[in-house]
Amino acid sequence: MSRVAIRGAGVAGSYLFQLLRHSGIEAELFDVTEKYFKPCGEVVTNSYAPKYPWKVIKEVHDFKLLIDGSEVYSTHYRYAKWVVIDKTGWVNELRGGAVKRWTNGEARAHELVIDATGPYSRDRTTVLTVRAIVQTEDTVDWVSLEFNSDLTGFYWVFPSRPGTANVGAGFLEVRNPARLLLDYVKRKVPGKVTSLSGAPISVGEVRDKRGRIGEARGLVFPIAGEGIRPAAISAEVAAEAIASGDELDERLTDELADLEAEIREQGRLLRLYSAMPRAIRKALMTKLLKKDGFVDAYLSDELNFMEAVKSVIRAENLT
Repeated sequence: MSRVAIRGAGVAGSYLFQLLRHSGIEAELFDVTEKYFKPCGEVVTNSYAPKYPWKVIKEVHDFKLLIDGSEVYSTHYRYAKWVVIDKTGWVNELRGGAVKRWTNGEARAHELVIDATGPYSRDRTTVLTVRAIVQTEDTVDWVSLEFNSDLTGFYWVFPSRPGTANVGAGFLEVRNPARLLLDYVKRKVPGKVTSLSGAPISVGEVRDKRGRIGEARGLVFPIAGEGIRPAAISAEVAAEAIASGDELDERLTDELADLEAEIREQGRLLRLYSAMPRAIRKALMTKLLKKDGFVDAYLSDELNFMEAVKSVIRAENLT
């Protein structure tokens, strides 16, 4: 394969671009913007690191989980469970100023075209998440996740750069949660909002995955909303397949099978949860957050946290 076009220069596309170049494969990167920016929590589990390291802004050891304003669970890890990264800086470094604009003739000029355009193809259910960067005098070195039993989703408070906090929200039932988020900031994280921006994330399955990686393929965990690590993993699989001359879609399907099965199951449980009455939602979340080992597995995105969810649903006859 001598010429590869990558449409979309986010996490998956830009990372794949550099992996292919390192393998000596000619690749071109296309996007609608010269510089990358997509607001999100910018946190990843510390169990994964890409082949091109990202800058770690903060290690996270402390976590608080709340339901309807009341703390239900808190924990401290001796090691960094999550890390806050400079995602924007990392992606722009991977781009290396090589982004071009796509034209109708580009497909004919390349032997392989990879779709890494994220959630923007309108072929799946998406939810708008909104993020505020808050300048605050209080040091935020912990993570807070607050679930609202009236809605399907959560508020987050994450550490960010010194003197700031990353505060966000996303809910299935709310088309634009900006007003809810600003009210939440006033109550929970006093300070000056210096930036307010939003972006869609995928929460529904993508049926046609041919030639797609990252969020274009639907690789976002619907319950946690995490997409950075799955996107990077898919780029690594695609790079290995292209470099070895393997059939791309077969390799992606095989090596991402467990990951995609978990995403489908999370999506199913998310829909089930959204259909539950408020009182049952609150009872379910309270039981889960107090269940031994659940929070640790949830924060690690381990498969056994899904088994805990299903076991409580079965025990409480919530289906």
